[in-house]
Amino acid sequence: MHIMKLQEKYFNYIKYGTKEYEIRLNDEKRKKIKKGDLIEFQKEPLKEEKIIYEVEDLLYFNNFGELINNIDIKFLASSEESTKDFLNSLNDFYTIDDQNKYGVVAIKLKKNNNFVIEKNYISMISYNDNIFTNIKNNYSNSKEWYLKLINKNEECYFTRKDNNITSLLILKINETDSQQIDKKNVLKIRTLNVFETNRGIGNFYLKIADDVAIMNGINTIYCTCKNSNKDFIKFITNNNYKFYKDLGDEHIYVKEIR
Repeated sequence: MHIMKLQEKYFNYIKYGTKEYEIRLNDEKRKKIKKGDLIEFQKEPLKEEKIIYEVEDLLYFNNFGELINNIDIKFLASSEESTKDFLNSLNDFYTIDDQNKYGVVAIKLKKNNNFVIEKNYISMISYNDNIFTNIKNNYSNSKEWYLKLINKNEECYFTRKDNNITSLLILKINETDSQQIDKKNVLKIRTLNVFETNRGIGNFYLKIADDVAIMNGINTIYCTCKNSNKDFIKFITNNNYKFYKDLGDEHIYVKEIR
């Protein structure tokens, strides 16, 4: 997963507008980006609001003038922006010498069936939100669990529609319970809940978990789930998670990262 900071208007062009390409110098940092990688965009100046997209394609050009001649302005910023002004701002920010030295890259972002994966603090989601209903029904200590996450300022990944949270992913690095799993250096999927099915959100979340594990040098990802949750068990086992341990009314499933 790659991290990129964006000015507020360009962040919003991606999240709410038609912007499909993020354009940068093709410097050493950008040369590491490959198709299928994830990019976490952080909105400046506070960088608290974040969105995550998958790289669909990479297009290379000699300079930004050539790039803009080949890609419509509405996919780079907004159709309301002047192409001339946009190019001038790019040339002011990136020198012509640097453009000639590195070239430039247009990173095409995969728009995932019109859903946007956001990342923010769990505190921005109310405990009374419907996304927590299953947890409340299955775990008597859910309120204490929620408050613990708030107190630790933990982050989560989520989607929303009409201001309602429609999916949620919560991860925890190196959380182990000796009664559950005897492995060290693990990533736990604490929560994975998706209301909108058949849109690829769950698969995207598992890709995020893979990338977070790789970024942190972690070899093992695991989750627990109720034995009665047959749909979830089918989903994770279809995504290379293997049965690890029986906990009575719950099972542990593990994926090894190579």
